[in-house]
Amino acid sequence: MHRAADWQARLQAPDCTAEDREAFERWCAADPAHIDAWLDLATLHAQAAGLREDPAIADAARPARRAAVHARQRHWRNGLSLAAAAALVLVAGLAGWLHELRSPAIAHYATPIGQQQVVTLADGSRVLLDTDSAIRAEIAGAHRVLHVERGRVDITVAADTRPFEVHAGRGRLRDIGTRFQVAHAAGQVRVAVLEGAVGVRLADAGPGETPLSPGQQLDYGPEGPLQAVEPADLDAADSWTRGELVYANRRLDEVLAELNRYSTVKLRLADPAIGAERISGVFHAGDADAVLAALGAGWGLIAQETADGEIVLSRGAH
Repeated sequence: MHRAADWQARLQAPDCTAEDREAFERWCAADPAHIDAWLDLATLHAQAAGLREDPAIADAARPARRAAVHARQRHWRNGLSLAAAAALVLVAGLAGWLHELRSPAIAHYATPIGQQQVVTLADGSRVLLDTDSAIRAEIAGAHRVLHVERGRVDITVAADTRPFEVHAGRGRLRDIGTRFQVAHAAGQVRVAVLEGAVGVRLADAGPGETPLSPGQQLDYGPEGPLQAVEPADLDAADSWTRGELVYANRRLDEVLAELNRYSTVKLRLADPAIGAERISGVFHAGDADAVLAALGAGWGLIAQETADGEIVLSRGAH
């Protein structure tokens, strides 16, 4: 049933290819019980989507069910039986028909610099958008896909029989639990799990996925493989949802890059070499005055405003 659920998610995904559908049919052909398992799941998803009264589903599923049962009673020692072949044709048709039955409702959400927003999706899932973030949600029928186009989000997935998938850059994330975060900037993506579990795979690297448990994270970019699973900084992951930014031994240039996402007044280093300084502390997002005061008191950095409104940080005299 687990493999059937994987195939159901793949068939319903907006980037499902002809090669995916051919692989699905080969999986069905490997064992008549696979057909039966997928039909059970497809029917369940259709009912969850509110389609239980549509007679077309029953009409499409009934002959495939009979053929699957018949095929299961036959021996497949010398290739597909006629009943199994018929079941495969009907299953493939039913899969495509269910996929096209309802186009997903598309909703766009975005936050400006310095603001956060909580949105509730059509399925009841909750998404907190951080500053300067954008998502696209496609949820209707058996279809639940969230695209993280930029920025950072905290996702709490509503309980539902339908699969929930997140697309960010090259990555495809399959929710297996409750709450996780995705940060997407310039093709670089970080996935961190706070509760439950998430499966992560790359769209151009086959069907295998890497599981993440609570307290784990991984990164990937526009090229190359998934990076190694690492411990997540749960304090930092939780703090930004409350408007606070927590840093523990982070490079100064990384800290400034994140702080700049929360303000139209940008902070810049006069000497890039200063960026290697290590910073620890808690800052309120968007409070530039407090940030400058802390950097001056703790690390001896002097701030000077330029004519174009930037704040340039340089090392003070020792």
